[in-house]
Amino acid sequence: MRRWLHRASLCFLAAGALPAQAVYINTRGTGQALIYPYYTVNAGQQTIFSVVNTTDRAKLLSVAFREAYNGRLVLRFDVIVGAHDTWNATTFAPQVDVTNGTALGVRDDSCTIPRASEWTGVIGGAPYQEFLPFDYTGSAADGGPTGVSRMREGYFDIIERAELGGALATAANERNCAAFDPLTALVGNPALTPPGGGLRGSFAVVNIAQGTILGGNATAIDGFSTTVLLSATIPPIEYDTFAAVNAGGGNVSAQVPVGGKLVDLTFPPARSVDALSALLMTDSLLGDVTNEAGLGSHSEWIITAPTKRFHTDPDRALTQIAPFTSQFGFPHANASCVPFSATLHDRTGRSIAVPPDFVFSTSPPLQLPQHALCHAMDVVSFGSPVGPSGTPVLGSAFGTHVGNPTPATETGALELKLGDVGGTRSHLPAGSSGPGLRGLPVIGFEAIRYVNANVMPGVLANYTLGRPLNTTANCTSPSGAAIACP
Repeated sequence: MRRWLHRASLCFLAAGALPAQAVYINTRGTGQALIYPYYTVNAGQQTIFSVVNTTDRAKLLSVAFREAYNGRLVLRFDVIVGAHDTWNATTFAPQVDVTNGTALGVRDDSCTIPRASEWTGVIGGAPYQEFLPFDYTGSAADGGPTGVSRMREGYFDIIERAELGGALATAANERNCAAFDPLTALVGNPALTPPGGGLRGSFAVVNIAQGTILGGNATAIDGFSTTVLLSATIPPIEYDTFAAVNAGGGNVSAQVPVGGKLVDLTFPPARSVDALSALLMTDSLLGDVTNEAGLGSHSEWIITAPTKRFHTDPDRALTQIAPFTSQFGFPHANASCVPFSATLHDRTGRSIAVPPDFVFSTSPPLQLPQHALCHAMDVVSFGSPVGPSGTPVLGSAFGTHVGNPTPATETGALELKLGDVGGTRSHLPAGSSGPGLRGLPVIGFEAIRYVNANVMPGVLANYTLGRPLNTTANCTSPSGAAIACP
């Protein structure tokens, strides 16, 4: 198969100035851009997901998968969905051996660009495409690991590039894929109109051998773009659609709910991606945790920072480092770490200390700080330490341990204060108007597993649950101090 993916570009679409339009998280679950917080093929798992076009208008969508270390691209292509169409796919491991990579398989006849006939091959009657390390090896190396195992878990996004009308809409509904080849020929076609939204997405992590499934919904962003996200000068595969928020020039506004009201923030064109970071800014993450020996329970929090690469990747950063504190690889190898502080309360409301694990005064090489988020996607494991095969529930290689409850407790309500650097909180600086925001730009969910060995003799039952984490947000002054939002 020919290599049809190339190094990602973080260029913006050049066009005339347009009035600012606010981006916002649509709490009703539909939008122009969908962020899926997690995919994995570790520990015998697969990740199934879907995107649903809830409208009667055909659409051109960008699909981009990114690995967990630094958010580097590992797969990028486009999908054309017809009116009220649903597109499904699955990430899986082509081989059982952990040293092997990751692939995406589809059993869907919606058109893709490149076409599925150009993908790696066919398995079980379904086309599949292997993930490729093109964006973190060779001339694109970022100092992180270069093996294919780096692609086994991460996150992804699906973003609407345009709505389709006329003959193109007919072709989408009839699966006439030749009408979209090559995609560059469609630039300027009047049948392409700006994104209209109405996409919804969901995902689930499945372990067939254990009989478990957990997942949730994608985060939906509306008001993403007022222009068609195609460029005559940037090849479609190299165009970073996520970086093109409200492409077309001018300021970019974001509406962020804080303290029961919407706060309007405006950012200049050079910081347009910060409008997306603003939407995701989280002061504290809140959720429940369990590690009950009698029930065989474990809980993990998956925490993803979809815009972190724009702040910390030395080769790709478009804005300032803040609210993060260091570049990827400096001073920690393969990481960019920001501490958090943990507060636990048991079911009676009693405060429980959760100190870090004991570490030697001189840390071993490559050891990352505990109670810190160090990657584009991290998994916080409560109770049980992270072993050589990864975290207890998801088998993640990006686990950090929050345990050692004192006094001992097996369950409770946990709060993580993000960006707590020795009592000083990290914050996203204010833009052209509006305040700064405290914390880090993240999304996440809680994964819980129960293992019941007492169903009946010889029967072992597994139960899993996925649910979103709760969040808080706070406005800040230029110095980072919490202030009342305007």
